[in-house]
Amino acid sequence: IWLRLAQILVNQKYKDGDFLVPIHLALGHESIAVAVDEVMQEQDSLFLTHRNIHYNLIKMGTLKEELDEYYLKKIGLAQGRLGSMNLSNPDKNIKYTSSILGNNLPVGCGYALANKVKNNDGVVFIVTGDGAIEEGAFYESLLFLKSNKLPTVVIVENNEWSLGTKIDERRADIDLSKLAKSFDIEY
Repeated sequence: IWLRLAQILVNQKYKDGDFLVPIHLALGHESIAVAVDEVMQEQDSLFLTHRNIHYNLIKMGTLKEELDEYYLKKIGLAQGRLGSMNLSNPDKNIKYTSSILGNNLPVGCGYALANKVKNNDGVVFIVTGDGAIEEGAFYESLLFLKSNKLPTVVIVENNEWSLGTKIDERRADIDLSKLAKSFDIEY
């Protein structure tokens, strides 16, 4: 409930023109961030997309530092350098966030491979959106992760939109359960 209320507050401030950066809310996706936060262990890592507000909020437990970042203040979560779409928080194991569609997938794969090479424990969680599953990086990353037996969880958040277009208006349906079966990965 707190995540929803925090986003409603951010949304109102955004509508009022308080921020100089674009904000991508995750209304309706709060439970995913809560679930990921609950299962992540201290040695696990999180790789996010431009829609990262709910993950940053749940990891911080407060809205102030994130708001200060959106205001581009030096006291913000990233000292006012990252804004919203690239907001990461390495201290809370949010290692990387990217505003480039599908970009966090191969970066997360590289991190998972580095963990394996260095014999580091930990699972890499990569959160992506339904738009990124239309990109080659998604398929290449799944194949790479499976081929190298890397402990990774890929989460696809589906809000049924890409910018201003509904999924069924722009592409054929992609059945993720069949896709996972074709890669012989759990779904």
